[in-house]
Formats: sequence, C-alpha cells, structure tokens
Amino acid sequence: MKYIIKESQYNLLLEYEASMWVKRRATEESLKPFIAMAEIEFPTLCDDFGDEFEYANNIIRYAAENFMDSVSGDDFVSKNYDEVYDEITNSCQELFGEYLFDIYISTCGSEDYE
Repeated sequence: MKYIIKESQYNLLLEYEASMWVKRRATEESLKPFIAMAEIEFPTLCDDFGDEFEYANNIIRYAAENFMDSVSGDDFVSKNYDEVYDEITNSCQELFGEYLFDIYISTCGSEDYE
C-alpha cells in the first residue's frame, strides 16, 4: 500500500530529533534579536562578569531561554525541551561566541589579551 503525503507532513516526519528542529528554526537571523536583547539586559558587563567566557555563557543562556519561551507552544519543543535547549545553546556558541568575546574584551579588556 502506498501513501501520499503533503510536503508539510513529510517535513514533520523528518523532525524527529532536536538538531533538525534547531537547524530549521534557530537560524542566525532568528537568534540575533534574542542575543541583542540579552546584551541589553546586562549593560554593566564589566561589573557583572569576571571574564569573557562568563559573559558569553550568560548571554547565550539568557538568549536561549527567551528563544525557548517564544516557541513554547510547539509540541516538539515541549516534549524535547532539554535536548532542544542544548542544541540552541551549542548553535549560539558557534554563531555568536567570538562576537561576544570581542564585545567583552573591547569593553572591559582582558588580562589574557593584554
């Protein structure tokens, strides 16, 4: 027996793991506003964080949590929250890690680089 399915149904069937969900929805363009919002949330970064690693980690976690809140109605996210959250934080680290390090270092300096 053969089944005919729509493209949207086919795409839904392919989304069986978090990495596929993240690759499709958590793009650089979709995550950038959440990173910017997180940066605004911590205006005194030199006082709030000890180094660029702590700064980047906190910005990424804050942005990932807000992104997850924005897609909380998605059933896939509800069922796989921890896995999706981990994939989003990893994706943010790859996409924005160097940028966030540079922001911290240019604003606060760093003993490692001076």
